[in-house]
Amino acid sequence: MQPGSEVMSFRGLGYLFPFNPKENIVRTGKTMFWVLLISMMASMAIAQEKSTVPGDKTLTPGQIVIGENLKPGMPLKDTIVLLGIPDNIKVVRGTSRDRDSIEINYARHGLVVRAMSKGSKIEGIEVGPTFKGSFKSENAIKLGVKYEMLIGEYGLPASLTAQVMRYPQRGLYFQLNNNRLLSAKTYLNGTKLLDANLMNP
Repeated sequence: MQPGSEVMSFRGLGYLFPFNPKENIVRTGKTMFWVLLISMMASMAIAQEKSTVPGDKTLTPGQIVIGENLKPGMPLKDTIVLLGIPDNIKVVRGTSRDRDSIEINYARHGLVVRAMSKGSKIEGIEVGPTFKGSFKSENAIKLGVKYEMLIGEYGLPASLTAQVMRYPQRGLYFQLNNNRLLSAKTYLNGTKLLDANLMNP
């Protein structure tokens, strides 16, 4: 586990706290309160017969379309309805209180959803190599396509290396392996997520 982070597991029902100096106790308490609130929201979302999400059902991994039915800016409560109860929630310390964030992990979907610790909407989505869905595009881009197909769909990137194609205006960052799409990240414009800053060195 990385320093400055706590993990809450729904399966183990246990909490793992690293040692923190006294000045961080209040900050940790507030952050964990927010995380507990999210878990309660997840339970309520599953228990409700109706949701505010069109279709009123949890999506299967292949039904997810990044940028369409799952995208930065949408409410976290709708995310929980669409994806179900997460595997775990990780609290990530920022360089200041307004940069504290959470990572909501969905291993079944191959996704990590990111939000600010005091926010109520998705700020970022990390798409892992096991993701079975697609990206909003004319040809329903999926993992494994060649980078030329990405250029055909989204145009020339702001920058291109052997590992990353960056489209900062779209908030899209495609990660490559052997010239093929391996994974991706997408962020809300103007987000304070530290992870988003790392994608724009």
